[in-house]
Amino acid sequence: MKKFALISVSDKTGIETLAMELENLGYTVLSTANTAKHLRQFCSSLVEVSDYTGFPEILGGRVKTLHPRIHGAILADRSKEAHLNNLNEHDIGQIDIVVVNLYPFAQVRMKEGSSHEEIIENIDIGGPCLIRAAAKNYRNVAVLTDPRDYLPTLEHLKQDSMLPESWSSYLAQKAFAMVTHYDAIIADYLEDFRNESTPSIQMPPFIDITINLDKPLRYGENPHQKAAFYTNRPEGWQVLHGKELSFNNIMDIDSSLKAIRLYSEPTVMIFKHCNPCGIGSGENLWEAYGRAFATDTVAPFGGIVVVNRSLDLKTAVMINRIFTEIIIAPGYEDGVLDVLRKKKSRRLITYEPSFLSKASNPMEIKTMFWGYLAQEWDQLDEDIQSWRVETHKQPSKEEFAAMVYGWKAVSLLKSNAIALARPNQIVGMGIGQTSRIDSTSIAIWKAKKFKHDLKTAVCASDGFFPYRDCIDELYQAGVKAVIQPGGSKGDCECIQACDELDMSMVFTGFRHFRH
Repeated sequence: MKKFALISVSDKTGIETLAMELENLGYTVLSTANTAKHLRQFCSSLVEVSDYTGFPEILGGRVKTLHPRIHGAILADRSKEAHLNNLNEHDIGQIDIVVVNLYPFAQVRMKEGSSHEEIIENIDIGGPCLIRAAAKNYRNVAVLTDPRDYLPTLEHLKQDSMLPESWSSYLAQKAFAMVTHYDAIIADYLEDFRNESTPSIQMPPFIDITINLDKPLRYGENPHQKAAFYTNRPEGWQVLHGKELSFNNIMDIDSSLKAIRLYSEPTVMIFKHCNPCGIGSGENLWEAYGRAFATDTVAPFGGIVVVNRSLDLKTAVMINRIFTEIIIAPGYEDGVLDVLRKKKSRRLITYEPSFLSKASNPMEIKTMFWGYLAQEWDQLDEDIQSWRVETHKQPSKEEFAAMVYGWKAVSLLKSNAIALARPNQIVGMGIGQTSRIDSTSIAIWKAKKFKHDLKTAVCASDGFFPYRDCIDELYQAGVKAVIQPGGSKGDCECIQACDELDMSMVFTGFRHFRH
C-alpha cells in the first residue's frame, strides 16, 4: 500500500527539502493546488488532492481537503481491523504524515490597509481540520505544523519508519496548541470588530495564553529558577550589542518602554528593578539626562537608561561615565555605537517608536495559585480637563505643569507611591511602602539627600491621602501644591489643611495603583 504524505502550507520555509526527503523514504506527496505548483519542480511523484479525491477545489479554494478520502486516510486507526476494512472498501489509502500551516490571519490583520473582507478570507478552515484529525490519531500519523520540526522528524524516520510515540505525541500537543492560539486570535479580532460599532465594557469570556517559546533563558529572577521568553508577535525592539538578555533584563526593558511612551518632549528615564530612579526632560537629550541623573546620583549605577530621541554622542558620553547595564533608544547617531560598544557586557537596544503607540497585549495577566487575574492595561489616558482644583488657592501655571509631569511619573511607581516633581524633572520618589506617610517621608528624604529645593516642587500621589499628616509633612518640606485622586473619607480634612497652609490641591478622579 502506498504511503502518503499530505503537504498543504502557506509558509513554505524548508518545505522543498522535506518533500524531497519524504519521497526518498518512499512517500507519495499529496498536495493542494498552490503548494503543488511550488513543489512540482522538486517532486517526481506528486499527486494533487483534487486528482486523489476526484473532486475539484471549489468556492475559490475555500473547499480543498474536506473530503472522506482525505480525512478517512488520516483518521483510520491502523490497529483496528474494522477501520482498515473501511479503507479497503472505499479504496482509501493511508496518509501517515500531515504537513500543514495555516493562512496568515494574524499577519493580514496587522498589515496596514487590510480590509475586513481580506482578514475574514484568511480564516483557515480545512487546515485546522487536517491538523486536528492528524493530532487525534498521533499514534499512526505525524503532524508537522512548525518548520523547525521537519529535520528532527526526518532523522527519526530514517532510523525507523515508525516515529517514537514520545515524538509523535509532542508534535500532536504542539499542533493542538497552535490551532488553539489561531482560533483565539480570530476571536479577538471579531470581538474588536464588534466593539467598534457596539462598545462593550465586558472582559472577554476566554483568554488565550498559548504562546510559542522564543528563547530559553539562563535562569529566572534568581539562579535556581528556570525561565524562558515566549511570544507570538514580532518584537518591537532588538538587541544591537551585548551579551544574552536575562529574565530581569527583559522585565526592565518592558517597564522602560511602557514608561517612556508617556513623554513626548525629549526625555531620559533611568530604571532599577522595574522602578524609575530618575526622570528628566529638556530641550535636548543631554539636558534631559542631566536632570534624570540628578534625581538620584547613586541609584543609576548598573541601571537601565531609556530615551525617546535618537541618542547623540554628547548624551552617550555622559551616560558612559558610569556603568550602565542597558541603553534603550529609538536610534543611535553616527559614531555613538562605536563608543558604547567598547563595554562588552553592556546591552544596546533599539526600538520602533510606533511599537509603543498601542499595547500588543491589551490585557495584563497575573498568575495565581488557582488561576489567573486579568485586567486592561492602565494606559494613563484620562482627560486632564476633568481634573478639579479643590482648594481656595489655584496652582500656578508652573505648578500645574509640574502636576502633569508628576502624575505621569507616579503612575509608574509601585504603590503606595509619591513623586515630587518640577515641570521637567522628578526630584524625589517614595515607592512601595505600606503607608502613604512613609512614602511621603522617603520621597522628601531622597530629595533632600540629593540637594533638591522642594519649594519649587509639587507632590503627586497615586492614591488618596487618608489623613492630613502627609499634607503637613509636605508643607514643612516646602512643597506648596499637591495632585491626588481624591475619594477618601479624609478628603475634607486634607482640603482644609491645604487651605490653612495656603497650598493648592487638585483631584484627578483617577487612581493609579501598581501592586
